[in-house]
Amino acid sequence: MGRIPVVVVVVVSVALSVLAGVRAADGATRAEKCAVAKLKAANRKAFAKLRCQEKAILEGKRVGSACLLAADDHFLVAFAKAELKGGCATTGDQAELKDRVDMFVTGLLDTLTGGH
Repeated sequence: MGRIPVVVVVVVSVALSVLAGVRAADGATRAEKCAVAKLKAANRKAFAKLRCQEKAILEGKRVGSACLLAADDHFLVAFAKAELKGGCATTGDQAELKDRVDMFVTGLLDTLTGGH
């Protein structure tokens, strides 16, 4: 059961990467490159948080807060780097995207564990 969240994230990640990669390969604008960088940051955050959950499930322990905080920290750094390069269509939206990723992860976990 612990591998299912990772599989879902990998499938979503591949789909996003393919869509983003197709446009990036043929001369993407700065705004598109920024959006791709933000999507990658969100993807990595979701994957890292699900890995934290997977590890906890496999070990029969609670999820380590340090693991979850590291996922958040890496996301915030990657997101800030994307915005610092400039040209983003939107800025200052890291909190909203962070919350959406957290809701996605929580939704997957609720579905797989029956809300426990």
